[in-house]
Amino acid sequence: MNYWMFTVTHKKADGEILEAEDILKQRISDKFWGLGERTPNRRYLKQGDRVAFYAGWPPMVFAATATLATSSFTLSDDQKDKYGHGKAFYRPDYGVILEHIELWDDPRSVKDLVPVLKFIENKENWYAYFQGGVRQLSEDDFRAIVDGRKLPLAEISKLEDAILSESQFALEAHLEEFIDKNWKNINFGAGLVRYESDEQSGRQFPAGSWSIDFLCIDKSSGDFVVLELKRGKSSDAAVGQILRYINWVDENLAKQGQQTRGIIIAKDVDDALKYAVKGLKNVRVLTYKVDFKLLPFGP
Repeated sequence: MNYWMFTVTHKKADGEILEAEDILKQRISDKFWGLGERTPNRRYLKQGDRVAFYAGWPPMVFAATATLATSSFTLSDDQKDKYGHGKAFYRPDYGVILEHIELWDDPRSVKDLVPVLKFIENKENWYAYFQGGVRQLSEDDFRAIVDGRKLPLAEISKLEDAILSESQFALEAHLEEFIDKNWKNINFGAGLVRYESDEQSGRQFPAGSWSIDFLCIDKSSGDFVVLELKRGKSSDAAVGQILRYINWVDENLAKQGQQTRGIIIAKDVDDALKYAVKGLKNVRVLTYKVDFKLLPFGP
């Protein structure tokens, strides 16, 4: 059995604004969940898997659970009509049937759960992990959501103090956000665009039970590029991680003739990282620096 998070956000479609809560309630009523051609992890959804449903802005809550009664399947025209409700938005090409649905009277606030959810590596920018689509969860994370498990206030305070005291960690947390907001002004050594699919912007892209910091496409070659921040990990761990992601993209997303390579962004390069990537033709390292200046103010 696998565990999944299905995310729904407000959407402008069919000439109106569809609120996340209304979309969720409609699909819960249908006992069905629609999926797109490029919905991450669509092919891995199996009968018997468990799902937690997240409704994004404005409520930002976990609101229901269900069990998959089917694996992902292709809808017939009659099924598209049945689940379409006369709107193009509700007529996807793929979907799953839901059973054992529990719609909670008291939804769980995601902000309360962020400190205990292990799949959110960057707590500072937790919202990047909740883009629309399907994300695999560990059983521990699924149970934390279902139980509404929170850290005691004292533990949250300790966690916040630890983050603030680790300047490198804090810098890298903001570095991801800086890259996200300044994408067009950054020289990656190639013209990279974010890989977008079914409400995914390419940031914290679901790759099985993992998350790729940024999944990109090289505009010139059409190849995939995995962009990962080193985030204080050991050099061996950083290289092992990016090779894992490269292989996952090769197997699950790349089409025939489409290659995948990786870029590690690090504050500096030590001997361990230098030798770890030596000879790897599909992995390169970029370093960054922070330029802080005080400028005089005057008329």
